[in-house]
Amino acid sequence: MTLNELYISSVSKLEKIDNSSTEARIILKKAMSFTETDFLLNKNRILTDEEVTAAESMINRRLSGVPVQYIIGEWDFFGKTFKVNENVLIPRPETELLCEYVIDYLKDKSSPVVADLCAGSGCIGITVKDNIASACVYMVEKSSEAYKVCCENAESILGDKSTTVINGDIFCIDKLGDLPLFDVIISNPPYIKSAEIPDLQSEVLLEPEMALDGGEDGLDFYRLIAEKWTDYLADDGMFAFECGEEQAEEIKVILEKKNFSVIFVKDYSDVDRFVIGKRRKI
Repeated sequence: MTLNELYISSVSKLEKIDNSSTEARIILKKAMSFTETDFLLNKNRILTDEEVTAAESMINRRLSGVPVQYIIGEWDFFGKTFKVNENVLIPRPETELLCEYVIDYLKDKSSPVVADLCAGSGCIGITVKDNIASACVYMVEKSSEAYKVCCENAESILGDKSTTVINGDIFCIDKLGDLPLFDVIISNPPYIKSAEIPDLQSEVLLEPEMALDGGEDGLDFYRLIAEKWTDYLADDGMFAFECGEEQAEEIKVILEKKNFSVIFVKDYSDVDRFVIGKRRKI
């Protein structure tokens, strides 16, 4: 069997999946350790039995519902490749907009101090550090397995650009060690209502529930962060949150009670996806 024959067969098997041709290409490139150029130049190469078996195993995992990101073990975000597995949320394109906003806000600040709460893969905090070299970035993640992924991504992407990665619970600040005052606290926390978890798409249900469940109304983490982390913001500090559809107004109310001025930033679908809260000077 040639690579092209396997590709055509794989696209056919994945026909009920959106972007089946793209996903087949991604999987086969990973299975063969090919770059895009390799893939194009080797379409007529006869594959070994081992190569075919490895590729078909990955295709079958995709057919069973496993997201392609977990199958290949990585995904691109903001121009960098992040390791991902079943212990972390898959980075979404929308979250790049949150990073863009924060990076633009910080670009003229001298040595800004930033926290990424519920860091997961570390895609937000690492992206900020990668684009604002002078930033001092702290990332906090409760899951020990996700913490390992975050550390690995920080090492592979940032190298000697140091960050502080903390394996801890943002609900228990006193156990996180000595923390500075932050210019920006960013979070893409769990925000799905508990009762809605069972009704999520099957692929989403394969992502860690800890990173999805935001409590009865989906707002537990926003209330917690506003209550416990406001004292760790500098006088002109800012919260930058990602949230679910139709949650922005409720989060605005939570922040306004803590004396924040609030604006919304829309995602690619014109949804108020990001809530930016800036401390009002007293």
